[in-house]
Amino acid sequence: MSFSAQVKEELCRLELKSCCKKAELAGLVAFCGAMVQEEGGACLRLRTENPHVARRMYGLARSLFHTKFEIRRTESPGLHAVSVPQSAALDVFLQQLGLLRDGMVKFAVDPFLVQDDCCVRSFVRGAFLGGGSVSDPEKGYHWEVVTHYKTLSGDLSQLLSDCGFELRTILRKSNYVTYVKDSETICDLLAFMGASSAVMELYNIKIMKDMRNNVNRIVNCETANVTKTVDAAVRQMQAIEKLDKRRGLESLPDGLKEIARLRLENPEASLSELGAMLTPPLGKSGVNHRLKKIQQLAENLI
Repeated sequence: MSFSAQVKEELCRLELKSCCKKAELAGLVAFCGAMVQEEGGACLRLRTENPHVARRMYGLARSLFHTKFEIRRTESPGLHAVSVPQSAALDVFLQQLGLLRDGMVKFAVDPFLVQDDCCVRSFVRGAFLGGGSVSDPEKGYHWEVVTHYKTLSGDLSQLLSDCGFELRTILRKSNYVTYVKDSETICDLLAFMGASSAVMELYNIKIMKDMRNNVNRIVNCETANVTKTVDAAVRQMQAIEKLDKRRGLESLPDGLKEIARLRLENPEASLSELGAMLTPPLGKSGVNHRLKKIQQLAENLI
């Protein structure tokens, strides 16, 4: 099961107050519903790929509206679809959810349904259940809600902005996508909707990813330092061997001669280790100075 499906399953288990049931159902219907033409005329079609969301939607509709709808299920692999024919009962259903105004179906947020903070949370939860997804935090951070309706997308963005969430909206293949890629904001959104277990899992994954990244940075840094040290040692030994071949190490001053022999005998030693082998011991900068002097002498040889 994907992380997004896990989040939706958790959200579908939440208990709701009466006012919140209507707000969540309104979000669900608005973001997974559409008015379409079928053989019998106009109807409301609701689609979802998640069986938990489908059961949540049916359960909320049954608990809020006692009228029996003539529901025709449309079978499709991986898709749960319900068509509700145009009728007086459907009109009442849409009107109560704030989607039918002045005899016209309008997919937008009804301000009367989101007056309380708990109802705002419920509507956003319903919007996510109906048209949202969240990526696997192991792969990346991305939370989004998709809709065909520009007004509905704008209303959702404004609703979230009023709650302190700053999200972006783009047009993707004729769909309006409200999204965020910041991990902290995604955690806050999941908590806002009520997915506390998902928040903990996301934080745990984020901590592990940060630890792995830190370890990789340390390893890469150490590898770079080792490579740098080895390259420097190779250049130093090449210079020493050139001097030895062309003029002999005995021609060097005592200090340079001593460090040259130590470098040849200890090709893998660091500058500090070489300095400790000298009599008297010499610091890292002193050793580096002597080896640079040897390299300069080698470069000046004709």
